[in-house]
Amino acid sequence: MTTVTIINPTGKGIRSDPAGSGLYGAPRGNRRHRGLDLLCAPGQTVVAPLAGRIVRIARPYADDAHLSGLLIAGARMEIKLFYLQPHARLIGSDVRAGDAVGIAQDVTFRYPHQGMRPHIHMEVTACDPLLFLRLEP
Repeated sequence: MTTVTIINPTGKGIRSDPAGSGLYGAPRGNRRHRGLDLLCAPGQTVVAPLAGRIVRIARPYADDAHLSGLLIAGARMEIKLFYLQPHARLIGSDVRAGDAVGIAQDVTFRYPHQGMRPHIHMEVTACDPLLFLRLEP
């Protein structure tokens, strides 16, 4: 069985600030956070968290064309990354985990006065359940 290794696309920790927690499942009003918020420095290089194909540009907000992201489809998992300017030339291309895929944007401009720290949102949008199933011999 093939394993999937996910690496941290920013190399930094999980956001925790006056605006909230960046952990999976953290409260977001009447819903739960569906990803991880990984700290970044605006302008830093963001890398692919897994090997796969850059499928498309993804938009975190329908009303904000400035903030963007991308969808990476691996062999057994799909991941969205938000708040980065993707390297457009990579759309439709295969990447390895650790390859540069974009430049971190500053999401704090969307949420002024909340004390939010800049971060990349990483969300698993599809996953093969066999990755977690232990099959006894």
